Amino acid sequence: MKITDIRTMKLTGPDSHGVGGKARNVSYLLVRVDTDEGIYGIGESEVFLGVPDSINYIKDTLIGRDPMNIRSMVSEILYGRMPPLEPSMSPTATHLPVIWGISGIEMALCDIAGKVLDTPVYNLLGGKYRDQILIYVDRSSPSLIDDLDQWKLLAENCIKEGYTHIKFDLDYTAPDPNGDPWNRSISAKQLNQIVERISTVREEVGWDVEIALDCHWHYDIPSAIRITNELAHLKPFWLEDPTPLTDPDGLAEVKEKSPIPICIGEMFTAEQFKLFINRRACDIIHPDVLFTGGIHETRKIADYANLNYMPIAIHNNGGIVATIAAGHVAAASSNFIGLECHFQGSPWVKKLVKDNVGNIENGYLTLRENPGLGIELDTDVCKKYVADGETFIF
Repeated sequence: MKITDIRTMKLTGPDSHGVGGKARNVSYLLVRVDTDEGIYGIGESEVFLGVPDSINYIKDTLIGRDPMNIRSMVSEILYGRMPPLEPSMSPTATHLPVIWGISGIEMALCDIAGKVLDTPVYNLLGGKYRDQILIYVDRSSPSLIDDLDQWKLLAENCIKEGYTHIKFDLDYTAPDPNGDPWNRSISAKQLNQIVERISTVREEVGWDVEIALDCHWHYDIPSAIRITNELAHLKPFWLEDPTPLTDPDGLAEVKEKSPIPICIGEMFTAEQFKLFINRRACDIIHPDVLFTGGIHETRKIADYANLNYMPIAIHNNGGIVATIAAGHVAAASSNFIGLECHFQGSPWVKKLVKDNVGNIENGYLTLRENPGLGIELDTDVCKKYVADGETFIF
């Protein structure tokens, strides 16, 4: 069996509750890998600058290859190869879009392998620890951040939908009092408003619901430490990415002084996780299958974290395909504690696949035993959301 084609298709539709609680349009990039035996796989890549071009770049390398040789092909793209094979230098040394491109292709290759072997992808990873995958819901903030009733309502709705783990964006919780957006420091007024608003959420949901807080790499070291101490009494599940992402020593200082677990890594590859884990600069790792190089690379990261007694939460910036792909990693990783979901404001995203595959009920995603990723796209729904200028590929 040989790879014959690799194609992409961008879908775009409404999101009633995006970052900061604002309505927006959101896009997802589906990836299709075809073979000469008529079996094809579905994956998803991030809709970032340069990703479609990177997929075309990778396509020229992989056409004619055996789709079952997943890890060797991904390794070549991520790390290069040496003689006696035709030598190649790793393109990912300088080009992150190549990593993001191969991530979606790798998901599709795993889908193909599972279909060929008539088994779910989690069995390619050694089998499953769990059938149900805990989802943590990312709600960013309400649109009216100074209205405490809106914080209560947002939290109440999450509980009604069955979620027991909720995440908010600290940088959108109280942005107005920050008079200088360039110095990475937090003001007393801003911090006080953050504490007030997250306290309102805690009062609404009680103490049996986990609250995670995301900083998006915004703060300097003193501010990050100050934030952790001011919020500690609310018992957050974690504080995510408090400082810029390239400094393990700085983050280790924050972790050492933080009463809140530090969670990091949504944009990291395996080697970057190794640096931060070895430096003991974090408590929880947070890879994303869209950014690591795919399913196997994420599983490798989970294993390394497990050897160091660290749990893995899975960041998820993607749509339904990436969510299900990440779910297979979660099922096969003993140290898994939660998978992110972003598309509560986009009900059309769940409808892209047939038979309610990927449906989230009572805060859990239940994986099916269907071969591969277990996905069959609803082409009628997909056609409604094909972005302008895109070609329908299914």
